[in-house]
Amino acid sequence: MDRFEILNEPTGTYSIFDRFTELPVTVGGRTLIGLYRHEVPLALLAAMEHGDSGIPSLLPLSGSYQDDHQQDDLQA
Repeated sequence: MDRFEILNEPTGTYSIFDRFTELPVTVGGRTLIGLYRHEVPLALLAAMEHGDSGIPSLLPLSGSYQDDHQQDDLQA
């Protein structure tokens, strides 16, 4: 549960942020901001089950980076 932070907004609503990305969590197309207090527990459970914040990974799909990538003819 250390990954997510629940913030009490000045408007009296709550938001759930991902501490790794520092962005609001998105689950099932819904960004978890402007939540009422009674919505927070289920939204937090959904975020934990979803496993990410809705931000695409920058890592290759294989899950590991290897140095044997294709080289191109471009020069910097």
